Amino acid sequence: MIEVTERTGNTVGIRASGKLSPADYRDVLAPRIQSMVEKFSTVKALFLMDETFVGWSPGAAWANTTFVVKHRRHLAKVAMVGAPKWEEWCVKVPASMLMKGELRTFRLDQLADAWQWLRAGTQ
Repeated sequence: MIEVTERTGNTVGIRASGKLSPADYRDVLAPRIQSMVEKFSTVKALFLMDETFVGWSPGAAWANTTFVVKHRRHLAKVAMVGAPKWEEWCVKVPASMLMKGELRTFRLDQLADAWQWLRAGTQ
């Protein structure tokens, strides 16, 4: 499940729990990011994978890829928090090839650091 936990200006916090489905992207993430892009043109996002997060269904993995491709110019900064090492690699390597913005990963105990990095600087 994906839920939006915080939104201030062009910065958004997203919590992922359980196993993500295509509906999480279609019904929650995509509409929120699209509305932010229309207003701000670039978005900074913190993606928190909580303790219950177990990954993506195959359809959600595809939805994630198409989402990143569609918004690669709009994602100024992305902080990935709490990803297990193997998923950190799976997320970081393809995203670094697709995204124009900056991507950093953080451990769960570095959540405050992730927010600080995300909010630093301008859009």
